[in-house]
Amino acid sequence: MAVSAHAAPPQGNPEPPETPSDFVGRYNGSSFETAMGMEILADGTWRWGLSVGALDMRAKGTWQRRGDTLVLASAPVPVAPEFAWSRLDPVSAAPDKSSNAAPYLRVVWSTNFEPFPYASVELQCRNGETFSGQIHRDGYPSAIALEYQDPPPPERDPRQSCDVPTTATLVQSVYNVRSQPFDLAAMGWEPGRTARFVFSPNDMGVADFTGVTGSLSDGTLTLVGGEWPMELRKLPPAKSAETPASGED
Repeated sequence: MAVSAHAAPPQGNPEPPETPSDFVGRYNGSSFETAMGMEILADGTWRWGLSVGALDMRAKGTWQRRGDTLVLASAPVPVAPEFAWSRLDPVSAAPDKSSNAAPYLRVVWSTNFEPFPYASVELQCRNGETFSGQIHRDGYPSAIALEYQDPPPPERDPRQSCDVPTTATLVQSVYNVRSQPFDLAAMGWEPGRTARFVFSPNDMGVADFTGVTGSLSDGTLTLVGGEWPMELRKLPPAKSAETPASGED
């Protein structure tokens, strides 16, 4: 409905202009061997970073204040890294032609199909035995890994003690990526074949803060609802450099 240009002005006092939020500022969550920082900006955005050991994480997004609570959302929402089934490789062409010459499985990058050597596997066997270990560049079990130059005891060696592998769960532990258990038989695996999987990094290293909430008390920002509850200390505002008055040396 159109409003007349001569309509009476609205009654009541207008709402006061928005005041800066107490949440706006820079925060430090660093501790021994851990570097972590966060910045909450007055324009409604935020950014965060963490570095500890081999793990580097980052995040950014938007925020709202609801009463005394800070509500965060990641923007854009990151796509998590994942393992996916690819195909069965051909029967091993090793000189001895034995089924043991072929690894049970291998993992490659989705981007260039080169070996992905940063994963491990949890293997379940039909006879109830379970095994876990790193997936080397030539697959799992590895024919070139040092442990197979001097075979381990049967309880540690799937080649000796796993009658038929049934399921494989793939793990990238640094970034906490874990697949569902893959049913090898349903995929057509049989002795002498190698199951190939691909690892898609997607937004690996980007944390999702959507739904994380925060509270500020005595200069400490406490964030809950994410992968790691965390506390960060608010830093004093950065001092701007003073410009000398005109004519001063």
